[in-house]
Amino acid sequence: MVSEEELEKWIAAGEVARVVLEKSLDIVDEGLSLLDLANKLEETIKKMGGQPAFPVNISIGSIAAHYSPSVNDQTTIPPKTLVKVDVGVHVNGYIADAAITVALDPSYQLLVEVAKNALKTALSTFKPGIELAEVGARVENIVKAHGLKPIANLSGHLLERYNLHAGKHVPNVRTEPCGKAITGEAYAVEPFVTDGKGYVVEAGSGTIYRLTNVKKINGAELDQLIKELWKNYRNLPFSERWIYHVYGNTGLLKLEKLVHLRRVYRYPILIEVGRGFVAQFEDTIILLSNKIVNTTRVLELLKS
Repeated sequence: MVSEEELEKWIAAGEVARVVLEKSLDIVDEGLSLLDLANKLEETIKKMGGQPAFPVNISIGSIAAHYSPSVNDQTTIPPKTLVKVDVGVHVNGYIADAAITVALDPSYQLLVEVAKNALKTALSTFKPGIELAEVGARVENIVKAHGLKPIANLSGHLLERYNLHAGKHVPNVRTEPCGKAITGEAYAVEPFVTDGKGYVVEAGSGTIYRLTNVKKINGAELDQLIKELWKNYRNLPFSERWIYHVYGNTGLLKLEKLVHLRRVYRYPILIEVGRGFVAQFEDTIILLSNKIVNTTRVLELLKS
């Protein structure tokens, strides 16, 4: 069960995420630096009393997920494209994970609308006891009815304190039974919709990392960095930028060593295999015994 104090923190994180995404709607435009955008949004999270639960993801066009700008990233938003902004916020470890898509060309509006409707459908399906595969089946039905495809190998996920991917998945396609939603659980619900082939592949190393093993290496400097990574981020993903700002280039070199030693995982950038464009909307929900609390309510931001 979720205590009143825990629920307050889930809701507080969601409110921060919602405000940050509202800010992104105001400033996302062609020519904007991804580095500036990420820094502004992450700073807003902190000013509002939260902490990033993962680096801001800004995925353009056929990139589906895990693109966050590097230390010296010179990328800007190109004209007439599709931009996904995915933000994570935590308050004392209680997480909100939410995303929106901005179409900078009317030709992508169908993708955006279908992704919005897919999220509405998924949210309306959720209730304690629902088989999570049923959510995926309904998402797939509504997306394919418009001649598009859901991304089969991306899914929503169970959230726990300081744990972004806590075991259960919320599929976006019809699958075998994969578990039931239970009262007291929190989920990030995130349909991905594409005009491509419907699945993603790895497209090179990104700049997002996560500590996966705190076992000592018996190297004083690396062991110290492990301790500090655990203290600062626990199981949550962190950015190359954040490490650089604290430790400089030396810290980045140590980070690479930890990746090599399998103490730290580096997330790959994920791209649609057919280079189809991808749209995404995402909310975080808490399942209570008498209601479902949507902590982020991103679709309300898009109402005229």
